[in-house]
Amino acid sequence: MKKLANLVLLASISLSAIATDIVPGAKQSNPILIKGGTLHTVTDGTKQDYDLLLEDGLISKIGQNLAAPQGAEVIDATGKQIYPGLIGLATNVGLVEVGAVRATRDANETGRATPEVKAHVAYNADSEIIPTIRSNGVTHVQIAPGGSGLNGQSSLMQLDGWSWENALVKENTAMHLRWPSAGLNKSWWESRTPEKQREANTKASKQFAELIASIKSYVKARDENKAQAIDLRWEAMRSVMSGKTPLFIHANDYRQIEQAVHFADVEKLNIVIVGGRDADKAADLLKARNIPVVYTSAWGQTWRSDEAMDRAYATPATLESLGVNFALAIESNWPVRNLAFAAGQSIAYGVSADRALESITLTPAKILGVADKMGSLSEGKQANIVISGGDLFDHLTHNVEAVYIEGREVNVDNRHKRLYRKYSAKPKK
Repeated sequence: MKKLANLVLLASISLSAIATDIVPGAKQSNPILIKGGTLHTVTDGTKQDYDLLLEDGLISKIGQNLAAPQGAEVIDATGKQIYPGLIGLATNVGLVEVGAVRATRDANETGRATPEVKAHVAYNADSEIIPTIRSNGVTHVQIAPGGSGLNGQSSLMQLDGWSWENALVKENTAMHLRWPSAGLNKSWWESRTPEKQREANTKASKQFAELIASIKSYVKARDENKAQAIDLRWEAMRSVMSGKTPLFIHANDYRQIEQAVHFADVEKLNIVIVGGRDADKAADLLKARNIPVVYTSAWGQTWRSDEAMDRAYATPATLESLGVNFALAIESNWPVRNLAFAAGQSIAYGVSADRALESITLTPAKILGVADKMGSLSEGKQANIVISGGDLFDHLTHNVEAVYIEGREVNVDNRHKRLYRKYSAKPKK
């Protein structure tokens, strides 16, 4: 018993040691005028030597030579680059702290069908990872449950909260489903005959069709008889079945994608493909049905021996040229800090700079149903602002100097910076 008590004590000490002590920003109380910066608006092009006026947590005015209201804080942004806050999709930020320590992982639920699970209730607002992400310009993340099968509901969180309750922006942004593996062939076109494709679609969709049939049966029975016992699992699927809540289907292989789209057609579901390594091969299908892709392989390695080494890097440009709606994302925790650099990577391989910025700001906001509130520098939207001394996409000049979430100035310090300062001060032998 004494040994167990000591282990519990050590565990609590180690967990407290990885909790951030950075205090969240105070609610905006006075107007803030940011003057003379280069505004990357997303929706209205790039504007040089423009001003932003922030009031009551919103962008109230955009223009040149704006007058400072009484009591306003004036910030000189001459020579600075100003962006909307970046939005990370399909992450496990706040759900996983140290991958090698089981006690700090809370992303997966037991079972293969847990649609009632809500990721935000496990969100750790004190995570040391969060400051490292927002100091690179990410102001919001969608946190999603992991596992296999039907995993549960994701939520949108802002990255400067005291707890999950005041960090929560929108719950039930999507239901998440991991599509089963379809296997890999060296030559992807080998199973493209209509007969083989129909057979694969039917086989892969059968287990989920049975699941959907059970859900439909339950919903119908509940609608006809309110006295019937409530099943929390299937109640959570009501908004998915009606098309109100999108179903995020995690699929990478082109056969998984085609099977998932076939399944969605049959069941009349509103889906988003997450992963999408082979989205370029299924581009015609995705475009025809207007299915968005959350592409997560900005630095992906080659899957097959007959593929070009840089195929994963070039896929976003291919999707852009073919007219497929896509967002860029990183399915992880601390690597989400590299989201801006993922956009930079896509630019290096052919994506236009404007589309790259949109893919990590406005497109995620549209997919999550919050584009009326965030995702661009527009009057009336939330004042989620990133001020950088250089190009946000370039790791050499990228220098985030200030971040605002709903007009609150956020502390951009983090544990990595503190350790850098510590060891930079170490005397040389």
